[in-house]
Amino acid sequence: MDVDRVLAELDTEFGSDGLERIEECLRILVGERAPTYLHDEQEPTRLFFPGISALPWHDTAGLGWVRAVEADFPLIREEFSALRQEDVPFAPYEDAYTKELGWRGWDTFSLYRNGVVDPEAANRCPNTLAALDKTPHGPRDGMFTVLNPGVHITPHTGGVNLLLTCHLALVVPPDCHITVADDRRTWTEGRCLLFDDSFIHEARNEGTEQRCVLLWDVWHPDLSEKEVRVLDHLMPRFQQYLVAV
Repeated sequence: MDVDRVLAELDTEFGSDGLERIEECLRILVGERAPTYLHDEQEPTRLFFPGISALPWHDTAGLGWVRAVEADFPLIREEFSALRQEDVPFAPYEDAYTKELGWRGWDTFSLYRNGVVDPEAANRCPNTLAALDKTPHGPRDGMFTVLNPGVHITPHTGGVNLLLTCHLALVVPPDCHITVADDRRTWTEGRCLLFDDSFIHEARNEGTEQRCVLLWDVWHPDLSEKEVRVLDHLMPRFQQYLVAV
């Protein structure tokens, strides 16, 4: 990737003001600069954006979009339950970059991928998609996920620090938990958890029933509106580059 050429394109389309952190992000991506991580448990090894906070967990109390999604919980769970009752297929989670399948027993129904809504999801889950549209959702994935009894999603990292991961808990039996940077928490049905998946994290279902959540990504709150527009524009190029290398 020719960073200077990309910056010239961005200058033409967006103007040069406020692109300093974008430039540094690009130069880190191609190896022209070294990243400075702010936390020992953070590993944004695929894409590191400088100058934003590094927190394993983010407080949702003051976020209006979280309250809006939680208010739609009954409609969202109704659509999820209909998928399960009709035996709509759920597929093993697939890594967007390596295309490798994830942990056996962690199954998903895609709502959108790389920002593109799945046609079946548009037909079956209009209320869920409408709820996600109320959030600052990022360009990666949105999905329903099911963690089966006895499954351990072993420690891993999403590798990108400019997006956070949100879970809206739909079905939470006993003995289920998620750990981000050694801080273990559990889900509460109808409530959201918000964390930075560039930190090492893992999840377990040690119970006898399935744990089910709505999962999607949102932009890091420390990004400016212009940075979000530019990053959204660049994301397909980032993905092409990361897959190629």
